[in-house]
Amino acid sequence: MNIVTRTFRSLLGVTLVIALTIPSNSYASTPATQSNGPSDPHEVENFMDGFFRRADVKTMLVGAVVAIVSGDKVQLNKGYGYSNLKLRSLVDPDRTLFRVASISKTITATAVMQLAEQGKVDLDADVNRYMAGVSIPNRTGTTLTLKHLLTHTSGFDYTDGTEDEGDPSEAPLPLESFVKEQLPTVVRKPGEAFRYDNYGYDVLGYAVQSVTGKPFEKVAANEIFTPLGMVNSSFALTPNVQSRMATPYDGEGNPLPQYATIPSILPDGGMISTGADMARFMLAQLNGGKAIGSGSSILNATSINAMQRLSVSIHPGIPGVGYGFESSYPSLNNGQYVVDKSGVSSGFQSHLWLLPDRKAGLFVALNSTRDAKKLRAALIQAFMDHYYPKTNETETLTPLHLKRQQLQRFEGEYSDLRMKYLHYGITAHDDGLTVNDSNGEHELIPIEPLLFRDSEGKLAAFKEDDKGNIAYFSYSKADSWSERLPDRKLYADVPDNHPYAKFIYYAQQQSLLRKEEEPAFRPEETITRAEFVGQLMTLAGDPLSNEPSLFVDTNNQRYASEIQTALEYGIIKGTPGGRFEPNRPMTRQEAAMALTRALLIGLGSAGAVPLEAELKGDTDPWAIKGVENVVARGYYGPEVVKDAEGKVDYRSKQPMLRQEAAAMFYRFP
Repeated sequence: MNIVTRTFRSLLGVTLVIALTIPSNSYASTPATQSNGPSDPHEVENFMDGFFRRADVKTMLVGAVVAIVSGDKVQLNKGYGYSNLKLRSLVDPDRTLFRVASISKTITATAVMQLAEQGKVDLDADVNRYMAGVSIPNRTGTTLTLKHLLTHTSGFDYTDGTEDEGDPSEAPLPLESFVKEQLPTVVRKPGEAFRYDNYGYDVLGYAVQSVTGKPFEKVAANEIFTPLGMVNSSFALTPNVQSRMATPYDGEGNPLPQYATIPSILPDGGMISTGADMARFMLAQLNGGKAIGSGSSILNATSINAMQRLSVSIHPGIPGVGYGFESSYPSLNNGQYVVDKSGVSSGFQSHLWLLPDRKAGLFVALNSTRDAKKLRAALIQAFMDHYYPKTNETETLTPLHLKRQQLQRFEGEYSDLRMKYLHYGITAHDDGLTVNDSNGEHELIPIEPLLFRDSEGKLAAFKEDDKGNIAYFSYSKADSWSERLPDRKLYADVPDNHPYAKFIYYAQQQSLLRKEEEPAFRPEETITRAEFVGQLMTLAGDPLSNEPSLFVDTNNQRYASEIQTALEYGIIKGTPGGRFEPNRPMTRQEAAMALTRALLIGLGSAGAVPLEAELKGDTDPWAIKGVENVVARGYYGPEVVKDAEGKVDYRSKQPMLRQEAAAMFYRFP
């Protein structure tokens, strides 16, 4: 059986999904007291050397390059650690190449803004005008524009393609072919909601290619890299580029092979660069688009300001997104105006941090994903606390008294727009709101009609629709908002006091049961293998496979596409005879293994490492790891009870009931 292997693209962005929970007790703060910032190269180097001498930093580091600029000067461009551990090769800040992943979006946005300056594109015009041979389906009646793509508000049904790391020796997939093969549909009104959009930036890159009549990578090289003197930057993995790449390392410290992107030229995340080159790009961004020292310019000041204006936000008190830039960690801003962009790919992480009002910037790239998010955050915090420390001149947020009746409008179940399996249950009480999510329970206190604050000072906000109803929520995720799910429709056999009621109605609200619309839920009936896989893949939210069914007994199944997709992802397996047995009841141990495999390939936010638990009862050897993992993570309902010794009889070989599957999906991830 030949299987097309797929991985969850969302895994590449998982480190920027959950916003840092460092307390922040203000918004729209008064600017900090004037600081000289990073203005002395010797002092800057001493400061950064001290940071990398820290014991905690040493445990997280393999190799890094750091560039710091201010005014029109490079204050630091230095390598730390190794580009290759085995060879003990040091990082060369001028020559060692790193993948900067999604920082590439700032280059793509720059290319679009250049065309807008030249009058070749209109940011408010229909994007299909600029897409040679491509027409994006749109069900909304609202025009999709370049501006929507720039601000991650396209309304696409899918925003992450299945871009596995490719073999550099294989034939490259052209950008045009990729765009056509991965074509999504606009299903939400463009401009209405923020959902981080990798595919949207690939569309922008293809628009640049279509309008100019030149390959995107050539436009980036000729119009951006060359004028700025970024002689070592590229979107193409040529043999010369590959020979100078830092070796990437995974979270366990294992070296990874160099890889190509799919497509081979990837506007949303394929750029490769050095510390020296990124310093030149930062200087242009901080000096009105001018290339320092050459007299040339890549953009005018108006376009630069437009890129750095965080024009889309759920609330004025919470920083949003601009053209290529965003505000990933507002709790680290220390009252300064900051725009930034992070990048995450296999074995590499990076961050670009700009303070436009201070004309200062920081860039860091790492060649390991081991504690890389923690290291990036620690570096940014150290930089900000050293050069732009917090002051006491912050605005006090006074609680706003709202009656419980006024707060009830916010109640409901909310699902993340990018990762729908991440959900928030919100209930009102006399003093505010209670939010239940995968991180526990949180209390929100109102400080404005649509703005709230938790006990740590982190802000949350809601957005109304055009009728004044609550439609969206933003709290602990930096890369998308959450939508309010439809009100539940009562089943005759699931009253409010049913022990599985909240799980069952969650499945209904998430449309996991869309192919089974019936007046009764039948909670104590067994769930078939086809139904379980169909609901799991609906919850995953990724595009379904267009490949024909490889199982001989699923061709005419209503869940045929979901089953084929799960097979391609490696979530399920068939019998030696090529059968899936879709109508057979799903056993509890089979369900546990399917969910664990989904975690291992990147679905969910709980992490890929299976957990262990104390089991009793009978479980087949092939399923023990999966059952232990599900039990340890609590992916079950009231049917599972620990004994006095903390052991669990999962009843592994029994068929899973429909109500039990609903509980499993509610608890996930």
